[in-house]
Amino acid sequence: MFQKYFKAGMLAGGIMLLGTSCKKAAPEEIFPASLTIVNGINDNTSFLTTYFGTSQPKYYIRLSYVGTGNSFDYATDKMDLPLTLFRNNDTLQPNKPFLKTSLKLEPGGIFTHFVYGSPTQVKQKTVKEQLPSRNVNDSVANLRIINLFDNRPIDVLELEPVPGTIVSNLAYEQLSDFIKVPTNVAVQNYRFEVRDHATGVTLATLTQQNILQGTTTPNVNWLFKARTMLVTGTWTSEGVFSARATSIGHY
Repeated sequence: MFQKYFKAGMLAGGIMLLGTSCKKAAPEEIFPASLTIVNGINDNTSFLTTYFGTSQPKYYIRLSYVGTGNSFDYATDKMDLPLTLFRNNDTLQPNKPFLKTSLKLEPGGIFTHFVYGSPTQVKQKTVKEQLPSRNVNDSVANLRIINLFDNRPIDVLELEPVPGTIVSNLAYEQLSDFIKVPTNVAVQNYRFEVRDHATGVTLATLTQQNILQGTTTPNVNWLFKARTMLVTGTWTSEGVFSARATSIGHY
């Protein structure tokens, strides 16, 4: 009889301990934030390397590279994220990086951090994204434009596949809404033209393939995706300027 009750007591105690240990072991659920860092420095030659620590990097060669007009995607569970950027491998003065800041993120949020301006007067802008949902039954890409072109408003024209003005008088540092661009198999290329709004001068063009050359395969970087056209550069006068248009993808 004693053995019977002893076994029953041990079983009950084991269940209680299991329940207690499960409660203690259950970690707090954390949803990582998604971050895209964009290099929009207007000299069109600066590349950046990224560091997300609070101390000095141990191996600079291992830092992530962000070329001019390009971006770098990162996921983190740190909602107060330190960010240090070095420019053109200038690590001779590690206590004086190109940019040192801290980004306020949110669990499960999607953020884009634009770094722009000149190498001597760097600027930054963080956007909490509300990206368009993907619909595999709708053969479109969603494209928006950000104007980081030296304090001048711009116009953007779509030359292919559907000619017409898609953005007019977009002010410096402003971000347009997303615009639907067809991506079906009848579309071979995308071509866009960026103009100075005040003078009508063509600043830059952006051309990218929809159907990869020599194939019937769509460009998966555009199909169903959200993208941002980045317009950067400097303006001196109507005939003296440097401008560039690139595009980056989003999660």
